Amino acid sequence: MSFEVSWQSQKASVQKIMLNKAVLMKCMLAAILALLLGGCGLRHARVDTHESLNAALWIQTSAEYTATTLQTYRIAASNLDLALADPHWTAALEQVGDYTGLPAAIVLDLDQTVLDTGSYNARIILQHGSHAGESFLDWCQQVTAPAIPGVKDFIEYAVKRGVNVIYNSARNEDLRDCTARNLQALGLPLAEPQHLLLNDGTASTSKEQQRAWVASQYRILLLVGDNLNDFVGGTRTDAATRRVIANQHAGRWGREWIILPNPMFGSWEYSLYDFEYDLSRDERLRRKYPQLQQ
Repeated sequence: MSFEVSWQSQKASVQKIMLNKAVLMKCMLAAILALLLGGCGLRHARVDTHESLNAALWIQTSAEYTATTLQTYRIAASNLDLALADPHWTAALEQVGDYTGLPAAIVLDLDQTVLDTGSYNARIILQHGSHAGESFLDWCQQVTAPAIPGVKDFIEYAVKRGVNVIYNSARNEDLRDCTARNLQALGLPLAEPQHLLLNDGTASTSKEQQRAWVASQYRILLLVGDNLNDFVGGTRTDAATRRVIANQHAGRWGREWIILPNPMFGSWEYSLYDFEYDLSRDERLRRKYPQLQQ
């Protein structure tokens, strides 16, 4: 009897151990399956993300971006005083002849210089799309773009000092009405229709030609923008050449040329794929990756 009880007890212990092993194996398999499924989820998330996500979030959420634009426009206001005090000061390479007696003006780009287009770029990201004229027109007509931090105080200071404010934008001419209404909604000056320079698709309305026209009418004290072509022509070229151009004018940055950061869009990006705007997103990414430097 004692032997039989002992054997039954050992048998029960063995069965318990085997059951525990089976439960453990099931738990391990479940954990491995969860990891595999989670990995698939992560890969899927990467596919569904957008190359402009971090850039747009930095513009819309970071304290550093706000600090940068406030700092930039404070420097611009200080430089404006220097420019007014020096009758030979000009910011425009296109300024020729005797301009000392011309009325003073500042020339500003619009998008990501005066008007914050972050909400439009957020729409692109959420729709996994790209910039398109039709969608930008729809967004513009909503007249919801806020002012870049610091720009309103700077412009108001310029007006108080008797300086004309002129906007030189690559926006298409069909955006004139919604652009003017947006400026008005923000309380930003637009003294005359010709102070809002837009692009009608002809060479005469390029940024460079528009600056030349302004320089024939005004002494340009400051150029303010977020793109190299807001300051100088000949920038529709490869990234390396664009950096050379920037270095050629090193003495102008932070003085008569005031530039703001814009990681969301601009010629810096287009130069990475030869300004071929009609490329698919996948093809744009394919051309960008080899240009990373390790």
